[in-house]
Amino acid sequence: MQAIKWLVPIALVPFLCGSSALPQTGGQPAKEDDLYSMALFASIAEMQKSWGSIDDSDSGSRIRTDYHHMLVEKDAELTDGLPTQVGDFHVDYLDRQTQIDRYKKVRKEFSILRIFPMKNDGSRLTIDVTIYYVEYAKGKLMLGLSDWSDVEFHYDCETQKYVISGVKLGGI
Repeated sequence: MQAIKWLVPIALVPFLCGSSALPQTGGQPAKEDDLYSMALFASIAEMQKSWGSIDDSDSGSRIRTDYHHMLVEKDAELTDGLPTQVGDFHVDYLDRQTQIDRYKKVRKEFSILRIFPMKNDGSRLTIDVTIYYVEYAKGKLMLGLSDWSDVEFHYDCETQKYVISGVKLGGI
């Protein structure tokens, strides 16, 4: 009986001590350190620099891309919690239904960015951010591939953070 009295408090000690060691902030990284956020806004800035002066409206059949106000495909696993504004660049996150609604309203194709899950290749991490043109016809949402950005990261041992080592643009 004496052993049972000591067993319960001893069994509770790891739970009580362990819970005080857990972070109180929810354990999520700061938004400025989020690799998806860094990749998204670095891509937009590089796209603006390289393609911002190009009229991609296709003689008025599309809405011209405004890199300072971009649309991004909403993805619960990748985009939830990402900022809507960094510097001069603003983004709106649209789910599938909102994309359809927008197309019905403007009645023209428009560009949207899609962020793909991170890939690793040895010590490098890469996040792809791709531009698609959205169209809605015959009850179907269609995305036409346009251009992309590959953002590479490497780990900086001094700062103990991942930093962007390159942004490469591509397109068809």
